[in-house]
Formats: sequence, C-alpha cells, structure tokens
Amino acid sequence: MDKKENKKKKVSILGIILGILLLLMTISLIVIIKILDVIPNNYFTMLIVILTILGIILNFFLIYNFKNKFLKFIKVFFIIVSIIIIIAYSFGIYYLNKTINLFENISIIKEEVTNYYIVVLDTSIYQEPSDLYEKKLAYYEKTDEKVINSLKLSLDYISETDIEKLKESLYNQEVDAILISDIIKNKYEEDDENFNNNIRIIKTIEIKNEIEDITKRVSIKNTPFNVLISGIDAYGDINKTSRNDVNIVATINPNTNEILLTSIPRDYYVQLHGTTGYKDKLTHASYYGINMAVETIEDILDTDINYYVKVNFTTVVDLVTEIGGIEVYADQNVNIGTCKIKEGYNKLDGKCALAFSRERHSYADGDRHRGRNQQQVIIAIFNKLTSGTTLLTEYTNILSALDGKFATNMDTKEITNYIKYEINDLKNYKIKTIQLDGYGSMGETYSYPGQNLWIMIPYEDTITNAKNLITKMLNNESIN
Repeated sequence: MDKKENKKKKVSILGIILGILLLLMTISLIVIIKILDVIPNNYFTMLIVILTILGIILNFFLIYNFKNKFLKFIKVFFIIVSIIIIIAYSFGIYYLNKTINLFENISIIKEEVTNYYIVVLDTSIYQEPSDLYEKKLAYYEKTDEKVINSLKLSLDYISETDIEKLKESLYNQEVDAILISDIIKNKYEEDDENFNNNIRIIKTIEIKNEIEDITKRVSIKNTPFNVLISGIDAYGDINKTSRNDVNIVATINPNTNEILLTSIPRDYYVQLHGTTGYKDKLTHASYYGINMAVETIEDILDTDINYYVKVNFTTVVDLVTEIGGIEVYADQNVNIGTCKIKEGYNKLDGKCALAFSRERHSYADGDRHRGRNQQQVIIAIFNKLTSGTTLLTEYTNILSALDGKFATNMDTKEITNYIKYEINDLKNYKIKTIQLDGYGSMGETYSYPGQNLWIMIPYEDTITNAKNLITKMLNNESIN
C-alpha cells in the first residue's frame, strides 16, 4: 500500500513540476513573442487562447491522479506530450531571442569609417610612424585636414595635387612616405598589380564621420516606397566606406503586390550630389558616404529613396551559404576563378554567387551583363527565403549570417511592422527588372582629376523609362 501511495505521490510531484514548468515556459513564450511584435494582433490573440487552453488541459492531466486505467494511460501520454512541448517552447524562446538580438544589432548607420594609410617602400628601413621623425611625407591636397592633424608627428609635410605624382614621388624616393586614403589605394591597386608587393603600410588611421539622418519615412504598410540596395566592394566591417559596386533601387508597392528592381551601372557618369566640376563614376559615390550614394541616385531618378540596405561581400557569401545556395540562369559558359558556370541553370554556393554577381570582363556587354546577374542573385535569394521551408530549417543560420553584416536606416519598429503586415496579408509579389544603359567612353572624374578613366555615358531614354515606371509604382498604378 505504501509503495502504491509513494508511486502516486511521485507521479503527482512529477506532474506538478511539469505543470509549473509548462506554465512558466508558456508565459515566457507569450512575453517574448509580444516583445518581438511581428505577429498581427488577431493572430497573437488567437495564439494566446490556444496556448492557454492547451496549458489548462495539460495541467489538468498532469496534476490529478486517476484511478481509471484509461485515464492513467492518458496521463502518461500527456506527460510525454508536455515534455515535448516544453522542449519545443525552449527552442522557440531561443530562436525568438536570437531574432530580437538581430533586430537590436541591426546597424543603423550613425557613423562611417574611412581608412587612411601611411605607406613606405617595402625596402625602406621605416617600421613605424615615429621612425619618420622630420622625414618627408607627401599627401594628396584634398585629404581631410583632421587626418593630417590626427598624426601628431613632426614631419616635413608635402601637399601633392596629382595622385599619380604622389605614388611616383614614393617610388622615386623623393619622399620617405605617403599618406593615402582607401579611394587612392584602390586606384593604385587597379593600375599596378605589384603595388602591394612594393609597399608596406606602417600605420592605418580610422577616421569616423557621423552620418546625418536623411530618411524620408513613409507608412510602408500601405504606401509604395523605394529602397536602395547598395553593395560595397569590401569584406568585414559594414560601416567601412568603399565603392558601391551594386546600385539597385527596389520600388515596392504593398497595395499592388509588385516590386520593380532598377539597376544602375557602377560606371555611370553622373554628377555626384552637391559637387561641382567633373562628373564621376557612380561607384565612387560611397567613398564619400552612404548619403552621397543615396542623394546621387535620387538626383538620377528624380525620386526619393526612402530607405537603404547596405551589404558587402561578406553578407552575400554568408547568406547564400546558409540558405543552401541559390539557382541562377547563365546565358553563356563562364569560368570565374574556381567557379565554373555553364550555360543554363546553375546552383551556386555563396562564393560563386558573389563571383557571378561581380564578373563583367567575361561578357561582351560588360557592366550591363553584371547588372542583370546582380538582379538574378537578389531575386534568387528573395525566392529562396520566401518559398519552401528554408526559413524554418535554416532560421538560426540565416540570423547568424545577417547579424552585423548589413546596415539600414530602417528602424526596428518599421521592420517589425512590415513583417506583421505581410504575415497578415500573405501576399505573393510580382517582380519586374529594368536596367539603365549607356555607352562606354573615357573621361576625367571628380575623384581622380587629371586621369582618363573608363566611364559609361547614360542613355537618357533608359533613365526616362525608369522614372516613368517608378512614378507609376509610387502612384499605386500596376506596371505588370
């Protein structure tokens, strides 16, 4: 008898423990879902009702002992179910916490970092800046004064008006060191494949510039809006300034369920916003900050860019890898390093997806072809994320791939409101792609005066066509 009673007590104690644990996990789950705030209110209310009813039923069978054999069997069954549910809730809370952390870590750009370098010849005796005491250091005349002031070194400073003469002065040992920015360093690397072998960097200077908020916010739940997808040609820190190789304006109309992707070639010869004198290649805009890229593209398309998403090489590689690759169509065979892409449909991993979106030299129409490939990659990622079970099966990996690897001026509340709106409506979007075009030429640029660079002179009719389509989208007119 005692044994039976002890057994009953043990079962009761187990039931009470599981019941309390289930209650706590249910409350925690509801609270964290509320904090995340991506589920529409009607669904959230329904979820609370379901979880509450489920909790009451489970607790009833967990707490009370039953004499009836069938009910005893049911109780054992519900004990097993409760354990499974508690485990499931634990995973749910873990995943939701990761999602909240991602939202909290979304890099709303408040400052950007531009790197400057003190460079010496590889054969020189100088190992650190202090070794240059009272030696000659040359710099480009348009270098920000606060960079020079930050050095705090007793040097013979020489201002140079031409960046090529700047490099030559180092090579010819007319100066002991030069101070160059990322934009100049990238130009030297493009023109001279041996540049990095010929020099040593003895100091890297990070200059941080605050970013003015130029957001033109709209109610994205029911108002068409423009998002600039800006892809910079760099790995690592998303806040680093670099060339904007990808310039795609996504016009999204949540009322007609349409998306228009407008691709602008990186070498488009345009007037950078607020500058005078020479026009420049669009790709140089981001050297002067994301706002320069945004406002320059606003000038080109005569429209407001409401939001932007800034990504880099790391973002693409990690995201495509974590979603299990993407499928794109290639209209010709092309080998890009180790990536062998055949005519027809190809499944690409992260590394090859990046290569595919960057390659232009293998194609007769160069940058135009690259723009089309970039659109393909974006659409393929979008389709992979919004179809099938990718989001469910790779959820945490996707979060890890995105965490800290993209930046936007859309705040967390706007993102969650949009997700909530889409969940409530469950719409399928139609995607249309267009591309601005032009013809190749040579010309001087704002960033590199005195040098002839390859540029693309815009065809105005392609710009006009893009403006008209974007205007229709923003006016709630269908374009399909």
